Amino acid sequence: MAGYLTTGDVARRLGVGLNTVKRWIANGLLQGVQTPGGHWRIPEASLEAFMRERGMLDMGRPLRVLIVDDEPSVCMLLSDMTKQCWPDAEVKSVEDGYTGLVEIGRWRPDILLLDIFMPGIDGLEVLRRLRADDELRGDMDIIVITAGYDRPEIRRKLRQQADVVLGKPVQLGELRIALEATRAFRRRISHTV
Repeated sequence: MAGYLTTGDVARRLGVGLNTVKRWIANGLLQGVQTPGGHWRIPEASLEAFMRERGMLDMGRPLRVLIVDDEPSVCMLLSDMTKQCWPDAEVKSVEDGYTGLVEIGRWRPDILLLDIFMPGIDGLEVLRRLRADDELRGDMDIIVITAGYDRPEIRRKLRQQADVVLGKPVQLGELRIALEATRAFRRRISHTV
C-alpha cells in the first residue's frame, strides 16, 4: 500500500517498540488501518501529524535543511557548506520567499537558512508569516544569513525573530557553530547518546 507504513516501520523510525506503536493505535493516538490479515498500516500523513503534535523527531530520515536566498551562487555555497557539516543532510534551495514558504509547508524542513534582502516576498515577510502561523513554523530552527548584519536596527529586529543571525559572507566555522546550536542538531545528538 503506497503511502502507508507497517507498525515495524513506525517503530524503527521513532526508536520505540512495536507494542508501543500498537498501543498508540489502540488508544486512538495514531491513525491506523487494519488489513484483512489483521496487520496494521499507518498512513504517512497520520504519522507526520502525530510526530508534529508531540515534537518528535523522525530518526528514520535525514536532517532537512532549506536554503532561501535569491543568489544562486550563495545557495550553492550554503548547500556545500551544510553538506560539509552534515554529509547525510537533505538540502534544498529556493530563490525567493514565496517558494520558500511553499516548501516549508510541503517539505517540513528541520532548519531554515534564510536571506533577508530578496525581491518580492523578502526574508522579513517570511519571518512575519512564520511567526503568525505556529503550525507552519513548527519546531523548525531559523538561521538568518544577511548582508544587513552590520546595521544595528536590522540585527536587533532579526534576533527577536530568528534563532541565529549571521552576517554575509558567512564562514564555514560560523555556519557549523550555528547549525550545531540548533534544536534539531541537539535532538539528534541526544537521541544517539
